[in-house]
Amino acid sequence: MENSNDIVIDVKGLRKSFGDNHVLEGLDLELHKGENIVVLGKSGTGKSVFIKCLVKLVEPDEGKLEVLSKDVQHLTEEDELNALRRKVGFLFQGGALYDSMTVEENLKFPLKRMPDKPSYGEIDDRVHEALKNVGLEKAIHKMPAELSGGMKKRIALARTLILQPDIVLYDEPTTGLDPATSKEISELIVEMQETYQTSSIIITHDMACARITSNRMKVIRDGVFKYEGSYEELKKSDDKWLMDFFE
Repeated sequence: MENSNDIVIDVKGLRKSFGDNHVLEGLDLELHKGENIVVLGKSGTGKSVFIKCLVKLVEPDEGKLEVLSKDVQHLTEEDELNALRRKVGFLFQGGALYDSMTVEENLKFPLKRMPDKPSYGEIDDRVHEALKNVGLEKAIHKMPAELSGGMKKRIALARTLILQPDIVLYDEPTTGLDPATSKEISELIVEMQETYQTSSIIITHDMACARITSNRMKVIRDGVFKYEGSYEELKKSDDKWLMDFFE
């Protein structure tokens, strides 16, 4: 993981303010191919703003921001930006499934919008494979309203992975789930990392999720990444502010 040629996200000095609110004050991060980084931080510290900057859902103020060797700041053509976004899966907090579509239609939707749209047969194959990977083949004809919170997360993950992205950004993937379901989703994230060789950034408050999913952890404090290490390394810290996360 230390080879500079396998860096898929390279962030240096990333800054973002909203008026007088200086949220990000110089973030640095390198994500390597096949690696999961968990980003921790108290509420309102800019974790979600950070990952939205990576795909220009939020416009950064300054800093180096390279994703898959593309300079995100200077992607001016809409088609260039959309091409990059197709390689970066984004799992939103709420799952963001389309309520008026069945599970099958939700999964087919992104495939049908691809510039080089797969054949109908290939689309069907990829939908069934995605549902098999998340253990929900029998839910194919259900509507989102018929799914439990955990099932919705699984379907949202399947839809994120169906485009076979190189990178996945997870925004609080276990929010609102009971501990047992949270554990299942966390283990599924690791399974998908191994199956698809994805690289991921995972925003979470759930320390059980952080322990299961992370290869490395980075913690935002005062607009910068103040701490970095494995789950076990950070857990052993005698810094009172950091220790609060592990209690």
